[in-house]
Amino acid sequence: MKSKNVTDVCIAALMVTLTGPAVLAAEHAHGGHGSHAMSPRGAAKDMKELPPLRIVSPVAGARVEPDLKVEFETDADLASMTMSAKSIGVHLHVGIDGTFLMPVMADLARVGKNRYRYTFDLPAAPGQRVISVYWSDASHKTIESSVQKVSVVVVPNQGKAKP
Repeated sequence: MKSKNVTDVCIAALMVTLTGPAVLAAEHAHGGHGSHAMSPRGAAKDMKELPPLRIVSPVAGARVEPDLKVEFETDADLASMTMSAKSIGVHLHVGIDGTFLMPVMADLARVGKNRYRYTFDLPAAPGQRVISVYWSDASHKTIESSVQKVSVVVVPNQGKAKP
């Protein structure tokens, strides 16, 4: 069984090297470009003493444009809790509407003390959306006590030209 865990870590490390930005869980079914949908399998048991996560922006009910970003706070050492860590254990997942990504540190912009921004790589379709951030264990099972969600309404771009 130990060699299987080593193999899983090696595969995850290879995925980080090959995929660049947001790494995806190999065991999850395809959910579209640059993402994999989480399977409905059981969530991980809550783990003790994990750093808290808190979504700062957008706020619940916000009307946002399709180029979604989520800002969150955590005092976690994200260098060791993202898919770019030397050893993959508990790590960050970021998602929208049930499609979850596993960012590497390069995907996160530091925007303040203990505050980070993740920008989704594809525009979101108009309508109500749920953005989530949470910790997963090494098997990519959700640690339920860490789940933070916010519902927003995506509205079409208002004709602004991008620079």
